[in-house]
Amino acid sequence: MNNNMKKVSALMALTMALGGGAAYASALDNTQPVHQTSVSANSNAADAVNVSVNGASISDGYWNKDGKVAMIPLRDLTEALGIELKWNKENKSAELTRGVLWTQVTTGKDQYSVNKMLLTLGTAPEITGGTLYVPASFAEKVLHGQVNTTGNQVTISSEEDVKTVTEHGVITKITNNGEYRSIQIGGAGMDGIVLNLSDETKFTSVEGKEIALTDLTIGMNVEAEHSQITTRSLPPQTPTYKVTVLDDAAESETQLKEVLGTAGTIENVTTAEGSISQIEITGTRLTETAPDHVVLNIAKDTLLVNHEGETVKAEELTKGTKVIGFYSPVLTRSLPPIGTAWKVVVEAPAAELEAK
Repeated sequence: MNNNMKKVSALMALTMALGGGAAYASALDNTQPVHQTSVSANSNAADAVNVSVNGASISDGYWNKDGKVAMIPLRDLTEALGIELKWNKENKSAELTRGVLWTQVTTGKDQYSVNKMLLTLGTAPEITGGTLYVPASFAEKVLHGQVNTTGNQVTISSEEDVKTVTEHGVITKITNNGEYRSIQIGGAGMDGIVLNLSDETKFTSVEGKEIALTDLTIGMNVEAEHSQITTRSLPPQTPTYKVTVLDDAAESETQLKEVLGTAGTIENVTTAEGSISQIEITGTRLTETAPDHVVLNIAKDTLLVNHEGETVKAEELTKGTKVIGFYSPVLTRSLPPIGTAWKVVVEAPAAELEAK
């Protein structure tokens, strides 16, 4: 530690001692930003990182101890971007909220919670001079802003138009546990994508009627508008802005509110009078009360579709085909149990699986 740094450290320690820690608490808990000309880890003003957000300057940052990562003040950053910040004294963490965006930052931990998933940036948040700082990459990777670093200048801009992706899929899982809500579409298990939901997420029917998460069931075909940013997990997760149920009124009337589901491959196919009458599926249950092994009757009104909701021919239900079967909870007591399929989603024909 050089002499200048020692002087800065001694001065900070004296200030904290005289103020009884008040400066530390007020810097983190005050709703107003704490503006400083420089809080660089080095005393040389040339090493300070000048930060601007959407064209307006905020408090300076500093280079971390390795001199490679620009650290920027979190509260000033969030206020400039219109993000609500809630400070937790007990564990020295900050909770950030804006629309469907939710993240948590904890001092000293390189674990940034993004919509319930953990993301690492290679640098942990630090408290310097009573202010919490995060690496500049936080603004890009977590807050979805655009970051440009030139010399000691960090320029951050937020996109006015949020880039979104629209895709179709059949719901295979619904999670509605307290604050954490999500639906999975496009596949089961590690397949497909998990759509994280918030109070800002809109749910509508194909007719444009406003509905709620509780109106959804597995097996429904939906259109989802979600963020272009997804996690690298399997399945990936993403904040979701709108979910539209694409099943028409006639299909909804025939669907029961309680639906069971099994995802797997077709083990056997039974035909009657030249038409497929039954398929036997072995795989993974989608609900707690569903079996892993089930025989499903294929009736005239059974919907046969792909994940895009497009109708497929019954001839595609061949042995080895990867499918998801949705059916009524009324099953026989036989082994395997037998029920009637409401909808069968063809994920991958047997020929494609063999080619892989």
